[in-house]
Amino acid sequence: MDQIRWRRAFGLTVGALIVAFVAGVVYGRAAGGQAPAGTTANPAPAAAPSSPDKVVLKVDDQSVSEEAIEKAIHGLPQQAQNSLARQGKKPLGDEYVMMLVLSREAVSNHLDDSPDYKETLALTRLKILAQEEYQRIQQRAVVTPEETSNYFAAHQSDFDEVQVLQVTVRKKPEGAKEGTPGFPPEEAKARTEEIRQAFIAGQEPKQVADKFQMANVVRVDSQPFPIHRGQGPADMVKAAFELKPGQVTEVFDFGTALGFVKVVSHQAEDLKSATPKIESILRPQKINSALEALKAKSKIWMDDAYFASPAGQQIPPKPPSTPSAPTAPK
Repeated sequence: MDQIRWRRAFGLTVGALIVAFVAGVVYGRAAGGQAPAGTTANPAPAAAPSSPDKVVLKVDDQSVSEEAIEKAIHGLPQQAQNSLARQGKKPLGDEYVMMLVLSREAVSNHLDDSPDYKETLALTRLKILAQEEYQRIQQRAVVTPEETSNYFAAHQSDFDEVQVLQVTVRKKPEGAKEGTPGFPPEEAKARTEEIRQAFIAGQEPKQVADKFQMANVVRVDSQPFPIHRGQGPADMVKAAFELKPGQVTEVFDFGTALGFVKVVSHQAEDLKSATPKIESILRPQKINSALEALKAKSKIWMDDAYFASPAGQQIPPKPPSTPSAPTAPK
């Protein structure tokens, strides 16, 4: 009963353990410990074994080393790792024992000769080999200083930024229920313009914020934040880049809110500070190029009717990479 309760609490089942052990082996062999594509590396890796070959568990003539257990822990979701850290490894040991007992019984019943088992084993092998090769490609996808410099020279304006203070005033939808946050459209327009005039008059941002800020309705920034070209509401960003420090944009309608920004300063990143962002753009491009090159070497055919999207649905194109995440409106 305790074992059942533990499984429910932490989501560990025999099947999950098998996946974890496979993942642990794959991660353990990958140089640098990089996680597979589409996953996030665990921020708290398992502790290094005190003695990798030390046997910590036996079932008849089968022995399990400390290293194998630590790899299994490292392959588990972070929530399960945290639970093990709080409550100890005994529940994991119990699950591993159950896995060994069941697998041995399965062999005695010749389940490893079944077509389903062989198909699953073949698919698992494909996944592991594909993951190994993908991680090899990741390791080889190194962005050189020359590539970084060339990209920066060709896209320097992408790394310009404007530090702004933003004001957002929420509009209450027409016919909204009583208590819905926001002002009626005309009142929202008047309030936004009142705040804008306060900024134009040169009042301190903190004073303006203290006077006009309203939870869930009016937001007035007292500290500047950066916006970049091509990110956020296009008209507002364009206007911000055209203004001088101290100037204020016109009011823009975001649909559910009105807003404007006051320009605090213009800044341009140098190559050194822009390098991490450039690498985050070029490295995925290198990886994708390597993957496409592999596909180009193979004769590939797919049944378009079988793999077609559901009727009336289209797969949207992937957005282009940008130097940093957009900010606005708030």
